[in-house]
Amino acid sequence: MQVQKYQFYKDLIYLPFIKEIWLFGSRARGDNQARADIDLAVECPQASYKDWLTVLDMIEQSDTLLQIDCIRLDELTETSPLKKVIKHEGIKIYDRR
Repeated sequence: MQVQKYQFYKDLIYLPFIKEIWLFGSRARGDNQARADIDLAVECPQASYKDWLTVLDMIEQSDTLLQIDCIRLDELTETSPLKKVIKHEGIKIYDRR
């Protein structure tokens, strides 16, 4: 899935506090149905609560009819099963270096 083609993605990567964006779930594995949701994990350790609400608002206003589920990756512990799955099966689609 080419999330990078969507305007919401282009807007997200301009936010200075976004460190990484990961695609995970069925779309990352390639076993998704055509109308499957988009699962995103965003790493933004310097983001305030207000910053995070901006991220969620951008996703809510996205330019796709597909549902987008988004989690804040930096709020998961290193031992979190979900974080392990994201890091193992997910695809990093943005990395601010």
